[in-house]
Order: sequence, then structure tokens, then C-alpha cells
Amino acid sequence: MTLLYLALVLMRIFNMGEKLFKFKKFNILQSDKVFKIGTDAVLLGAATDCDNVKNILDIGTGTGLIALMMAQKSQAFIYAIDINEESASIAKFNVTNSEYADRIVVINSSLQNFCTDVKFDLIVSNPPYFSAGVLAPDKNRARARHNIDLNIKDLVLHSLRLLSEQGRIQVILPVEQSEAFLTECQNKGLYLKSKLIIIPKMGMRPVRVIIEMSKLKTEIKTTALIIENDQRHDYTDEYKNLTRDFYLNF
Repeated sequence: MTLLYLALVLMRIFNMGEKLFKFKKFNILQSDKVFKIGTDAVLLGAATDCDNVKNILDIGTGTGLIALMMAQKSQAFIYAIDINEESASIAKFNVTNSEYADRIVVINSSLQNFCTDVKFDLIVSNPPYFSAGVLAPDKNRARARHNIDLNIKDLVLHSLRLLSEQGRIQVILPVEQSEAFLTECQNKGLYLKSKLIIIPKMGMRPVRVIIEMSKLKTEIKTTALIIENDQRHDYTDEYKNLTRDFYLNF
């Protein structure tokens, strides 16, 4: 362990603006400067099928959560990219301190500038989605929440560039933006493979949708998931079953 790395560890331990979130097989150090762990990322990581996948790309990795979930679920080699230097630093820290460090590489790069000879069987992303409204005062949080650096067209175009011949892309989006993403994918020759509609609580309208697109045309699977029953934190059995390999309390 280098002195620089040890210093980074100590800084993070004693920085009250940062918090350790514990999962069953890895821990995630968070920062006030980086968009923190949310249900969207956990849902995407838990719902994504990564069986028989050799190479995975996680776009906008943030703290590295989805990349680590992919590593736990598969034997794939994973590239995790983020344009935010602080995010990439924290993701590297989290990956280095996990049992999956030999299968994940974190790169500080935009998707548009990311170049590699590797073609990915699976691309996952919990992308920025607020295309309008007031930006967060901190530029890193603004980047995480608004599509300043990555819009839907670029996400689809560059994902297509990096996909293998039988590759898939899986993202989580607000319902109101999902149709634009779906249309853009179909215009570029990708086919809808599955759609998971996320309902926050019994009786409420859907707020998110996980969309899986493929280069290959297959039968379309549409399902729905309710996160909570009538009461706050009273999670449905479906949600518990989906996420129990990760959350400590399930």
C-alpha cells in the first residue's frame, strides 16, 4: 500500500461528508460530491441478466455499485467509466477494496471519448435523466442528475459502436423518457428484448422502467415490479427476492 493510497483511505475514513454503505459481498464508500446510492442503481444491477457474458461496460459508474453487482453475479470482465473525476476516484477505491478488483477496471472518461478494441456483450447504464429544470449548484451532482454530458442519442450511438454482434444494452429510465430511448434504439437497428415496469408502491403509477435492447430480434418480455406494499419500507416479496443477494437486511 503506497503512502498516497493510505492517505486517501484515512481522508475518506475521517471525512464526515462520506459514508460507507454495506452490501452482503462488498462495501460502497459514498461522497457528498458524487450522486449517492439509490434504488434505481440497485434495481438495474439486480434485474440485469449477465449469464454467459464475457465483457460488460458500465456507463456512468458513479460509486462503482453496478459494476460490483455485475461482478458478483458473473465471471465477466467489467469496464466502468465515468466522466466525473471524483466519481472515478471513489469507484476505484470501492473496487480496489472488494474481492472483484481483478475483474473490474475503472476509467475516467466520457462515453463519447471512450475507445477500446473490446466489444461488449452487455452494456448497462443508470444514465443522467433530468433534461430540464434547475441544475444542482455542485457541478459534479449536476452532471450526475442532468444529461449535460450524455444525452439519449449519444448513449445509443456510442453503445452501438461498442456492442458485440450479439450484444445487449440495459438501462433504467423515468417512464416519461423511456419512449424516446426506445425509439432512438429502434431507429439505430436495436430490438426490444425486455421491459420491467417499476411501481414504487401498491396503487401508484409506474415511475421507472428497465429497458433491455438487443442486436438480435427476440420475443419481447414485459413484466412489472412493485417495490413497497401500503406502508413505507414494507417491501414486497418480489422486491426482496430480486435484491436479497445484495442487501444485508433481506
